Amino acid sequence: MGAKYKLSLRRLIFYILLFIFIQSCLPPVQEDYSNLDYTIQDPIYRHIIEFQDRRLSDSLYPYLLDKKAIYRKLAAEAFGSFQDTHSIYKLIPLLKDPIEEVKQSAAFSLGQIGDPVAEKALIDAFIPKDSLGPFQITNQFILEALGKCGTDSTLELLCKIKNYTNANINLLEGQLLAYYRFGLRNKFCPKSAELFIEVINNKAFSEKAKLIAAHSIQRFKNIDLKPYYKELRNACYEEKNPEIRMCLITGFSRTGSPEIPNDLEELYSRIQDPRVQCNLIKSLQNLPAGKGSNLAFKALQNPSIQISILAAEYFLKNGTEVDAERLLKQLNESELNWQTKSIIYEVLIKRIPYHKKISREGIYYHLLQEINKSKDPYSKAAFIHALSNSPKYLSFILQLANREKEPIIITTITSTIQKMMQNSSFTLVFKGNKNYIYQSITEFLQKQCNSVNVGSLAVMAEWFRNEKGIIAKYFRPDSTLLVAQNKLKLPRDIETYNEIGKTVSHLKKLKFHPKSIDFNHLIDWKKLDLKKDTIVAEIITNKGVLEIEMYPKLAPASVINFIDLTEQKFFNNKIIHRVVPNFVIQTGCPRGDGYGSLDYTLRTEINLNLNYFEEGMVGMASAGPDTECSQFFITYSPSPHLDGKYSIFGRLIKGMDILNLINQGDKIIETKLR
Repeated sequence: MGAKYKLSLRRLIFYILLFIFIQSCLPPVQEDYSNLDYTIQDPIYRHIIEFQDRRLSDSLYPYLLDKKAIYRKLAAEAFGSFQDTHSIYKLIPLLKDPIEEVKQSAAFSLGQIGDPVAEKALIDAFIPKDSLGPFQITNQFILEALGKCGTDSTLELLCKIKNYTNANINLLEGQLLAYYRFGLRNKFCPKSAELFIEVINNKAFSEKAKLIAAHSIQRFKNIDLKPYYKELRNACYEEKNPEIRMCLITGFSRTGSPEIPNDLEELYSRIQDPRVQCNLIKSLQNLPAGKGSNLAFKALQNPSIQISILAAEYFLKNGTEVDAERLLKQLNESELNWQTKSIIYEVLIKRIPYHKKISREGIYYHLLQEINKSKDPYSKAAFIHALSNSPKYLSFILQLANREKEPIIITTITSTIQKMMQNSSFTLVFKGNKNYIYQSITEFLQKQCNSVNVGSLAVMAEWFRNEKGIIAKYFRPDSTLLVAQNKLKLPRDIETYNEIGKTVSHLKKLKFHPKSIDFNHLIDWKKLDLKKDTIVAEIITNKGVLEIEMYPKLAPASVINFIDLTEQKFFNNKIIHRVVPNFVIQTGCPRGDGYGSLDYTLRTEINLNLNYFEEGMVGMASAGPDTECSQFFITYSPSPHLDGKYSIFGRLIKGMDILNLINQGDKIIETKLR
């Protein structure tokens, strides 16, 4: 027995020595650092994406340590979509990875997670001594990430930096991006305006640096631009890039100079780009009442409906009684689109004094005619909304609700009733706490709950978070809305579900915890097996063809979803239900009022290679993380404030002229893959 044991031990030692000898004769295993390319067919790539579909973040961690750089990079990027705070300490070591692209992915995702726990590691990973070397782009990612998760102390450090110039453009762009991302979190550097002005007035700086600076100037009203009237004026006149110019005009209008109305009129006469004109007319709202009226009257006649709408909205915010008299005349003498007309009616009701009874009664007579004769639900809804400041027509609105069935109209009626009740004259029209009108309103609201009208329910939820009037005692939102919430179908109605949850929690003085849902639409990889890295689709509308290019490698779930819905002819005859001038068009809602969805959800797909710094980006509408479904939008102009929140799956490559013609209520005839 002992001899056999010794023999076995000798054999074991022999085999170990033999194994060591063989290993020493083999070439050393090299880590694959250089190849960062991959295909959709790569099983590991799919494996990483599939783990995200199962939301098992622990299963992604081994790939952060993989010997292949491409898998470390893909796994790190995955946490930019699935923003798990538990992954922070797993991502931090990758900030020291030997491959710059892996470091960049880690920095990007740490910024996306947005937790200050990552702040110190990001600062430590920054390489200040190599400002002109190969780490510039990584440093840029780090700076932007700090803008998303950094604290006030980091912002103070950034404010002290003065030596970033056009010579080290990545660091300058990183600093500008950090300021922008801090600004989106309401954190501002007092000296940032000086840098923004320097960048936009210096031709040596890159277009991207100027665009970032211009968007900061446009978006953040906390920045004091009054000292920079001359510099901004010069930039507005000299800048050739319309995407930069439109932002500068918005900032310029806030400088407070008495010369601005004249400058804006001059710029309007010079500039033909409709997107710049949109921003210019919208900027009139930053002027004192009446100061932009002359230009707004000109813009009402602009062939672009978007510009005409913005001109009417100026009068709604800043118009005067004198403006209202001119508008009344123009309404009778001019051929205006229904969107502009509906806003003008609202202006007239708001601005023409009550003692001018004949004029006011004439306005109401024509407005009611417009409501009754409108066959298009979107125009009818717009004219109904124009009655929002007229409580005396509440009974008319309630009678109308009994005849109408279109979701956009019923949702609009609900919000109109809310605004009527919040009008200061409501209690003068309907006197007493026991007035019949309260019972009529309660019956309408109860009907919306019984029929589970998700659009109306969402409006009601927002309404009763702030409602302190007598109607709350009739309707009892804390219990009635809760009953309606239990009838909602998930995941389809998640947006309305959480709106009601927020209201019930507020009324019961409880902390609100939004319901998270797991996306349940897994990726059918076979659909992409024979596809290229880009897929072209045509969106054929009643105004013309929009051609988009989709990116299955970067957003596979969203792209496959679009392919599926196209093959099912889902988009055929869908209404473009939302148009925000010079921002987005939005479509794909089964209801047509923006509150519709289907019985599944997609995962949110955020990718560091796609952002909203370009026009024509195609993104997924969302009610929160992983709630995307059938609705998508296309941007008119760069919209970087959407970055990191809304999946991008494509870009408009042809048809920007058509996009500028589209209005609310236009229709998709069909979508086709090419």
